Amino acid sequence: MMRRTFKPTAHDIESEGLPSASGFDAEFRCLGKRALCAQLPKEEDTAAARRGVRIHSALQAGDFSDLSESEARTASRIAYGESEIVHEYGFEGASIFFEKREWDFDDDFKQTWSARIDRMDWLAATRRLLVIDDKTGWTLPPPIHENWQVRSEGALMADRCDAVETVVALIHPHHADSLWEAKVYSFKEMRHLLDIVRHNVAAIQQPDQPRTPGGMQCQWCAAKRICPEYKAAADALDQAITDEVQDQGFTAILRQSPEERGAFVTQLHERIKTMQFVLEQYVELAVRDGEDKVKGWRLQRRLIRSITDEVNAMQITRDRFGENALTAALQFNVIALEEYIGTSSTLNKKEAKVAVEEALAPVLKFTRSKYFLKESRSI
Repeated sequence: MMRRTFKPTAHDIESEGLPSASGFDAEFRCLGKRALCAQLPKEEDTAAARRGVRIHSALQAGDFSDLSESEARTASRIAYGESEIVHEYGFEGASIFFEKREWDFDDDFKQTWSARIDRMDWLAATRRLLVIDDKTGWTLPPPIHENWQVRSEGALMADRCDAVETVVALIHPHHADSLWEAKVYSFKEMRHLLDIVRHNVAAIQQPDQPRTPGGMQCQWCAAKRICPEYKAAADALDQAITDEVQDQGFTAILRQSPEERGAFVTQLHERIKTMQFVLEQYVELAVRDGEDKVKGWRLQRRLIRSITDEVNAMQITRDRFGENALTAALQFNVIALEEYIGTSSTLNKKEAKVAVEEALAPVLKFTRSKYFLKESRSI
């Protein structure tokens, strides 16, 4: 279960209670969020947050030896992504800075907001800047072209360094489709972005700002259970779902515009994520305080079998059950073959896939899965 506190968290202390770029993707989309959340106790550092701190510290030190196996894999993927970005955008030999909180100031030199920079590469001779934000969690961040956190970080540091060109980059090692994404901004574009950020920072600190329900701003919002606008939107969604079920057809869907259908599907996915998150809280409660705290339900685990030494397992199977048994136990893996070809030859990932498909054409069969909806935004 999440533990709440009215004491300042580590992040509050570091950011001195002022707006921080890490919250901008939610706060800029719902201007009233910050004021409502300020009335509630805060969530203490979670296991995921502590994991992120460990990974970022290891990346800064360049030493993964104290990390768990899972954490080390994530850190290694991030480090690989950083090296790819540096090579892709020509930042070899740059001065590198890690894990530093930077501040913006008003005309009276008073601190207004801050950003913790995961990594910054600076080429002083050409005044080119690279700002990288490393994600250690499993949730998908907003795409780079609309990600206010990394763009705010880039705009702040571009102003600080007087950069003529700024590359901002996101690394998401658990993303299913891409390890990283980046976008290049000119001097003029960064100045314009910084003006927008400063305007929004002032807006989110004003009282009586409107609250705007939506997936990005509501998903992890601590105040959504008491937010009138969120509850009204949730009630409307419940009624819409009920109407769809009772209709038992496409009448309601046909009444909607394409935009309304897309928004409705987004709401449904958000509701699924929220329910999964709440269920996980009940599981944590039962684990910590006992099954009797959730009457009618019991904790259960599945045993997951795995082989610790595949070569030895194959030899044991061959000796005990024979060569035919070993052959029957092995399953041909097309993806593993493509990865092997891609790493052991000069072919890239796409070329390796084409080569394997051409070679296996006589025995390769393509079948289509059921249709499903996938968000069509580019990343």
